[in-house]
Amino acid sequence: MKMKKTTLCTTLSLLITGNFIAGNTQASENTMTVWGSPVANTSTIITPDTVNKLDKRNVAEALGIVPGVTLQKSGARNEQQVRVRGFDNRQVPVFYDGVPIYIPYDGNLDLGRFLTSNLSSLEVSKGYTSLLQGPNQMGGSINLTTSKPKEPLEASLGYRQGWSRGSDNAFDADASLGIKNDIGYLQVSGSQLKQRFVGLPHSIDNPTAGEDGRRTNSASDDKRGIVKVGFTPRENDEYTFTYIKQDGEKQNPPYMGNSSQMPRYWQWPEYDKESYYYQGITRFGDIFTLKSRAYHDTFKNTLLMYNSLSDLKQGKGNYSHYDDYTDGAGLQLSADMRERDRLAFAAHWKEDVHREKGAENAPYDRYKDRTWSLSSEYQWAVNDAWDVVAGISYDWRDSLEAMKHENNGTTTRYDDNSQRVFNWQAMAKYHFDNRDDIALSFSDRSRFPTLKERYTTSRPAYGQVALVNPNLKAERAHSIDLTYNGYLSDNWGYEASVYYNRVSDAILAQNIDANTVQNRNSGRVDYTGFDLGIKGQIFEEVRIGFSYSLIHSDVKDKEVGKITGLPTQSVIGWITYTPWTPLSLTLSEEARSSSYSNTDGSQRAAGFAVTNLRADYQIVKGLSVNASVNNLFDTAYAYSEGFVEQGRNFWTGIEYKY
Repeated sequence: MKMKKTTLCTTLSLLITGNFIAGNTQASENTMTVWGSPVANTSTIITPDTVNKLDKRNVAEALGIVPGVTLQKSGARNEQQVRVRGFDNRQVPVFYDGVPIYIPYDGNLDLGRFLTSNLSSLEVSKGYTSLLQGPNQMGGSINLTTSKPKEPLEASLGYRQGWSRGSDNAFDADASLGIKNDIGYLQVSGSQLKQRFVGLPHSIDNPTAGEDGRRTNSASDDKRGIVKVGFTPRENDEYTFTYIKQDGEKQNPPYMGNSSQMPRYWQWPEYDKESYYYQGITRFGDIFTLKSRAYHDTFKNTLLMYNSLSDLKQGKGNYSHYDDYTDGAGLQLSADMRERDRLAFAAHWKEDVHREKGAENAPYDRYKDRTWSLSSEYQWAVNDAWDVVAGISYDWRDSLEAMKHENNGTTTRYDDNSQRVFNWQAMAKYHFDNRDDIALSFSDRSRFPTLKERYTTSRPAYGQVALVNPNLKAERAHSIDLTYNGYLSDNWGYEASVYYNRVSDAILAQNIDANTVQNRNSGRVDYTGFDLGIKGQIFEEVRIGFSYSLIHSDVKDKEVGKITGLPTQSVIGWITYTPWTPLSLTLSEEARSSSYSNTDGSQRAAGFAVTNLRADYQIVKGLSVNASVNNLFDTAYAYSEGFVEQGRNFWTGIEYKY
């Protein structure tokens, strides 16, 4: 009986995505990829159907559907990231099938380079996040689950063409093939999203922004291939080997705002990630389960910095190249103690290496960190109504190498350093007889400073020199979360949360003088907020979804300044109308209040609302066509002041699934 309640509660937490998922299928994938007790799995899951209906082509855009998650854009670097209840990309780790993926140097992963095609789900953990998953989960976690076949033979093929300002400006293509039998499976997939230019809204008449309605320096090209091989020698055992190759290119449109910030024309001809990882799950009798993983992840990044349009045309600019890699492994052993009690232990190890040079023939600067994590979690079924889960972890990070080549030909080597942190959290969940549940969690979690935060010597975006601070301490967050999952009726469900996050020892850049800064554990920031997600069916033909986020940030040190890229309120709502079975129409609206684009508050991105419309039509079983209009009313809006987003754009596509 209790397992049925747990399944219902898990299903209910998916309501805001506008789509139900078969509990057993998703539970199996989560068991393989996300480590943690079943009660601790409070993730909100976004499904491919919702992603497609709302026309979200990259991971950053898709994650913005979730209440409490806001899309953030760094205009100066053309990076798309997200904030989860105020926490930024460095504080919320991202995983592929439970394996960490990030940028070893600065942690600023550009989620706009990650395509949503060929993903079976996107999972966001905002409150209780199992410490069994590894270190640095101060603000929650994000997991991208790659697809694997569920039938003996599966195949899909899709192509979409985009238009803006009267010209074809983009295309999106993907294909996959899956084979499955009693001993294992094979999944192969590939995708590409290419944007020749971003079309400007018709109301923008700014020569810096672009000519003939085309945003200057706005092209991008992202490709990804995935090969996944799984072995299932026994019913409860599974061993998977995954290879992911991701190649990206992007350009950065120039600033066209009203401040004194000068436009620049940066380009990234190389933004490539390559990942190899193994995962295993072995069941020993009726009590013990061993999970294992090992991985090797690489990141290559080349940046060409042109500070004027003339420099861009003449190819005169500065050069920066990263060649990074990460090796890691983890083990988890869990034991089923009683009917539903579970005790688990986990150990993680990883080494991050960052190599950087400022000229093609220059030697590499080299930095290396080693991180360990030991954790434990216990799930206790108090009775039929109450569940309690608690976890602890002890993490340590050792700096093994920090070497920089100076402009005068000398070499600087920084002393080794290390940090130790202890984390804990607990959650109590009560299940009502009417299938509702309420959960209260407390946590004290940390994040180690990145290599860039400790060793950077420049801030090129601001023209400042930075003093290194190798002995930065870890940031900490004390969090309280109260979440209610409920049904209003059989056709209406909701998820509502209130939370408080207090970040102490926050790593913030402090001005030493006008030209010099240093990162210090000098800040405290409080985030207080409310999330609400609703999904329902008005009539048999009409379904709606609604996501609302309210957050207040309070920076205690007023000299530090404002939190950037974080609107106080954001809303996403959609309605899907199915007049008859082959045809569905989805109208969506996204709105958010204004947000600061720099820490002193002098630049602010105005609030906006954007309307999108999509139609899907199934011609025959497995074959469908679609068409969409994004930014229907050609609104001029920006996530970061001075960096306008795309105007009205059109897409048509065709998709076949076997």
